[in-house]
Amino acid sequence: MDLVQSSRKLIQDMIQLAGSQMKLLLMDAETTPTVSCAFAQSEVMQKEVYIFDRIENRSSAENIKNLKCVVFVRPTAENIDRLVKELQEPRFSQYYLYFTNTVNKFDVKRLAESDKNETVREVQELFLDGIPLRKDLFTLNLYHIFNSKFEVKDYAADRIKSGIIALLLQLRKNPAVRYQKNSPNCQKIADEVAQFIRRENGLFENAKRDTTLLVIERFQDIATPLLNQWTYEAMIHEMLTLTNNRCTCADQSVVLSELHDDFFAKNITSNFGEIGQNIKTLISEFQEKKHINKNLESIQDMKKFVEDYPQFKKISGTVSKHVSLVGELSSLVQKHNLLEVSELEQTIVSDGDHNKCINKIRSLLKNSKTRDVDMFRLIMLYALRFQGSSNELKSLLEQVPPRLKSEIEKTCKVLLSYGGAGRHPADLFGGQSTIDITKRFIKGLKGVENIYTQHSPYLKSLVEMCQRGRLENYPLLSNECERNDNIIVFIVGGATYEEAAFVRNLNEKRAQGFGGPAVVLAGNCMLNTKSFLDEFSEHHGKTTKAV
Repeated sequence: MDLVQSSRKLIQDMIQLAGSQMKLLLMDAETTPTVSCAFAQSEVMQKEVYIFDRIENRSSAENIKNLKCVVFVRPTAENIDRLVKELQEPRFSQYYLYFTNTVNKFDVKRLAESDKNETVREVQELFLDGIPLRKDLFTLNLYHIFNSKFEVKDYAADRIKSGIIALLLQLRKNPAVRYQKNSPNCQKIADEVAQFIRRENGLFENAKRDTTLLVIERFQDIATPLLNQWTYEAMIHEMLTLTNNRCTCADQSVVLSELHDDFFAKNITSNFGEIGQNIKTLISEFQEKKHINKNLESIQDMKKFVEDYPQFKKISGTVSKHVSLVGELSSLVQKHNLLEVSELEQTIVSDGDHNKCINKIRSLLKNSKTRDVDMFRLIMLYALRFQGSSNELKSLLEQVPPRLKSEIEKTCKVLLSYGGAGRHPADLFGGQSTIDITKRFIKGLKGVENIYTQHSPYLKSLVEMCQRGRLENYPLLSNECERNDNIIVFIVGGATYEEAAFVRNLNEKRAQGFGGPAVVLAGNCMLNTKSFLDEFSEHHGKTTKAV
């Protein structure tokens, strides 16, 4: 189950079916990132696609009659209306229409009636209705999906259902559909997916029955999105925010693609200390070849080396980009005391010694280096871990800066209503003791130390339960699969890169011969602490702009 490669094949087939001759690729706001995460623009241009445009931009586009137009859009009402107008006044010689999902017969009839110039050569349902971030990671980029009662809004539920169905058809899977028992949102979405599979069984005729689909909701584990991260990709998203495999570092847009960046592909789940060491190793190898002897003791030394030796930048390809990224992350870690903050977070979720936790929180709330977002996360984690300690929580809120107090208090209440005691599993925190939450540091490079975290996302327990066939709390809406070779987990409310790192490591072990099912992680969005808190702060009329 490789989402990136299957996406590349579908897009490549779509473009090749239009034949030779110069082509324009017409996309919408949602299919543009789908293509950009599967292909570099230069790759698509090699397939005779020389112009890229958005269907929303028709008013500013010129007629280019000698071009073929390959259209790749979602089958929304707005896009159908735009295509009707396009076909009534065609700007191109031929049109090849590809939709990301099923198109109803009425819309197909409208398109046919508007094509009076007979320019349409192809109409197909492609089933590629989401963004393949990694080979085992899928998102819809859909945020703010809940209403004030934590019900998934109708448009969002429909979008999630469509995304899941297309994902199943893309991977050619006819799964056993299961959902989280205590989530009406998951039951509704899973039921609609199961009904679609039964109703449109012809689409699944050649699909394999070797997969379990689990639809779960974020409230099952609201601790994971609140934690600072220390694996490379997760850390970048937490501190710099990744959007469609892009982030901004030092005012420059940085692309992070495992397809075109070998260093990133090898280090996606490496911890922060290992990243620094791996970069240092590459530079040291270059120094040996060129008989250069420069002492590299810190990330700043590496940055200066890259600046002084442009030939390294040329030879190393993308490594110099990671020197800048690691430098920025290192600066943020030191500036905001994140090693100490993260150590406390891990103590809260993995140890549970109340006195130790509350005293350390008080100390960090007074520390001038502690960011607003870290005050939010520490108090939220405390409230979640020690939900019965309301008096102590009030005393902590008294130590928060006045500009944040009211918002943290309100967001805390909303968050506990959504995922507090009685909503999350009793063993969310595991009850394990970590008397020495081991602070092991990678030696040899200043500025990229790393805490080896104790926390594991609840997704780990869920996958293990699925492997053992212990899914009593996840009712089955369809027939059991013939073999449980694959698990697709869709998280309603958003997935995290900590969970993505767990899935990737699990799949890599499987590839090495350790057995177990392949896992694909999917969600309506990719969360970091800021976007997660925004979802809850919305419900009391505020936003966490301060963080």
